[in-house]
Amino acid sequence: MPRVRDTKRPIGSSPGQNAQLKADIKYLDGMGATNIRVNQQQLTTESRQRVGINRPDLQFDYNGRRYHVEYDSPTSGRGPGHQSRLTSNDPDAETILLIVL
Repeated sequence: MPRVRDTKRPIGSSPGQNAQLKADIKYLDGMGATNIRVNQQQLTTESRQRVGINRPDLQFDYNGRRYHVEYDSPTSGRGPGHQSRLTSNDPDAETILLIVL
């Protein structure tokens, strides 16, 4: 499995998306989420298996379930494709698409 990298790394060039990511990680830390990864290859719950070389913007485990989050802009149109890939790779995970300026 790929090693966990620093969660302070950016997900792109959008200051708004990077700020939202930082706030979300702080919230997740506070609620007890584990296995938080930023812009790393897609894994299943508890890093049991790599299921894709795609890199969700944010992924984490909470209450025994894996979550994948994609931050998209209102005009890029890439979010639905990313969401479809994440779901295909890990149908048991929850996929969240956020539109952030």
